[in-house]
Amino acid sequence: MKAVKILIHLSGSLLIAFLAVGVPSLIFFPPFGQNGVDVVSGASLTLPDKPSGEFVVLLNRSLHEEDWDKWVAFLRDGELDVIFDDIHCLVPSSDMAARQMAERFQAQLPENQWQMRTEDPMLLVSKAENGCLDAAVLSKELADSLRLRITADNVVQVIMVKDGDAA
Repeated sequence: MKAVKILIHLSGSLLIAFLAVGVPSLIFFPPFGQNGVDVVSGASLTLPDKPSGEFVVLLNRSLHEEDWDKWVAFLRDGELDVIFDDIHCLVPSSDMAARQMAERFQAQLPENQWQMRTEDPMLLVSKAENGCLDAAVLSKELADSLRLRITADNVVQVIMVKDGDAA
């Protein structure tokens, strides 16, 4: 008789504990395998549209000597290798296509690896010609109209990108 009372008490306690903890857990936390996240799938990220046209990407070679080939491959082909280097990119304030291209590059990299800010176009060209920038993205039309001149011996190198592909 005493064993029956203990069994009833134990089963009642377990039922109350399940109702207090188990039912809310099942309601608020989906069962295993039903949360929609696959362990092996990559993160889904919507990239900004590829802008059309030709772009001039300026990159300071002296600041990115170790990962130069990786950065060039990323900018030209979209080929993303592990790069531990950060970029501080300048974009002309009046060049919306260049801004869109820079935002696309930024979206493809880990958070805060590609930091972007807008700059007055004339000041940006002056910084580029004197080697005083890390990176910049300009549309070819704006670069031509501002008469951007980067010589071969300059630390800032020109990478041409056309319609999001290598040119």
